[in-house]
Amino acid sequence: MNWTDEDLDFALRDLRDAELAPGALEAVRARVMERTAKPRLRWWAWSWLPALAAALVMIAVIPRGQPVVEPPPLLAAAPPAPLLEVNPPAASRRKPAAIPGRREPVRLEKETQFVKLITDDPDVVIYWALNSNEDVKGEQR
Repeated sequence: MNWTDEDLDFALRDLRDAELAPGALEAVRARVMERTAKPRLRWWAWSWLPALAAALVMIAVIPRGQPVVEPPPLLAAAPPAPLLEVNPPAASRRKPAAIPGRREPVRLEKETQFVKLITDDPDVVIYWALNSNEDVKGEQR
């Protein structure tokens, strides 16, 4: 069956106006409270926890005895190795290598380098000469 809004409103009004049996509301309330009430924990249910904590503290605090370890057996010492005589090295008779003299740097003839500058006008091309007396300071031709 498909319920319309009017049918639902009519059914809810009928439920609101209907009278309940005496004690029905109290019975429902008692069942709900019985299911939702938290069970009370008894004090002895957690009594094992302090005993466990005390046992752990005693295990951690009470010193334990160290196991007895026997010292290793003494072994006979090996005789020391004989000392070797070391002869000093013979005097060197080689002459030290001669230090080569300073070479003079090779002077290269410098060619003038050019940079080609292209302009918007195809008939105008600019060549800029580099390495001239004015371009490089400290160098004269």
